[in-house]
Amino acid sequence: MKYLLVLLLPWLTGALLAPPTLPPLQIAEQFVAPTGWPEMQDYLCCEVAGQAKKQTLGQQIPQQQNRRCELIGQDSATAVVAVELRDPTSRRDFYLHFRHDSTGWKLGAIRSLAMTHLGPPMVALLTGLPPAEVANYNRKHPDASHAFTVGNLRLWTSADADIATHFRRHRTDFQKLLRRVQAGKFFAPTLPGPNEPAAEQAANADPAVHALLRRLFLSRVTRRAPACGSCLAFVIGGKTNSSVGLLYQPEAGSLPTMSPNGLIVLRPLGEGWYLYKTS
Repeated sequence: MKYLLVLLLPWLTGALLAPPTLPPLQIAEQFVAPTGWPEMQDYLCCEVAGQAKKQTLGQQIPQQQNRRCELIGQDSATAVVAVELRDPTSRRDFYLHFRHDSTGWKLGAIRSLAMTHLGPPMVALLTGLPPAEVANYNRKHPDASHAFTVGNLRLWTSADADIATHFRRHRTDFQKLLRRVQAGKFFAPTLPGPNEPAAEQAANADPAVHALLRRLFLSRVTRRAPACGSCLAFVIGGKTNSSVGLLYQPEAGSLPTMSPNGLIVLRPLGEGWYLYKTS
């Protein structure tokens, strides 16, 4: 028995000292809470472990902001939790990407839609134009009117919940747009190939498609934006490789996988529609 205890002692000591395993949602809630978290480093890895040295993300967020965490997706190896920050005047989202290793779940990356800070000043500038300058703007931009540009900029910089509300409010028009794109057979049934740019140009130039895109404050339809060749992406906007829009894919098994270096979030909206963001 004495020798058995000697053999078991290192294992027992390690088991007692090892931090308890926590699910991604609980780690996220601890990490964005306004109070500190002494055990934080036990649940971080990769780039986040180098970024969060002394403070949690929650300690760096203004105290008055409400924080809501939602598990968006999880499999055996990865998970994504969306975090909404809200106060009386603003609402914004970011996404926590987790990976699972031999010791449990670890937070590895934090992502959000880039460059959205450019939107509000542009909206303020455009909405401050006098009527004569608005008319002049419309003459210079016949393909994207003043009203469309303001609406598109506002939607691009909106919180996820507001984009989802926009989709639900205009679901009928979104379905009309989808049917028109499908009926036009602009895109080949195979995955995107050399002719894809021409097919995309033809789809967006179609008068019925163009009118619905503008009515819904969408910039274009494509199959290339979310790295899912079989999906239709109705792009709201974005800068460089960071974009936001609505994705249509009725086959769940054909959806792209969320990752911190590609599709940073994919929120289901029902009937094959999703809100997506890339980075």
